[in-house]
Amino acid sequence: MAQTRGRALEVFTDRELQCLQEQLSLEELAVKKMRSYEGQVTDPELKKVISSLREQHEGHYNTLMRHLLSQEISP
Repeated sequence: MAQTRGRALEVFTDRELQCLQEQLSLEELAVKKMRSYEGQVTDPELKKVISSLREQHEGHYNTLMRHLLSQEISP
């Protein structure tokens, strides 16, 4: 990691970028599955659990996307 004005810049290797992209795809798939399951279940408690899982995976997806985008805009 390089330092610029007290802020660390993350520089990912090609392998790390590949792993981030793969994980991003897996999180996207998990979100799609949770949305599908939410539409299929009728039990309100189960729907609540599935909704919570979907939100967690959406958070993971967004975090990974921020990491990938930070790499793309770094010099």
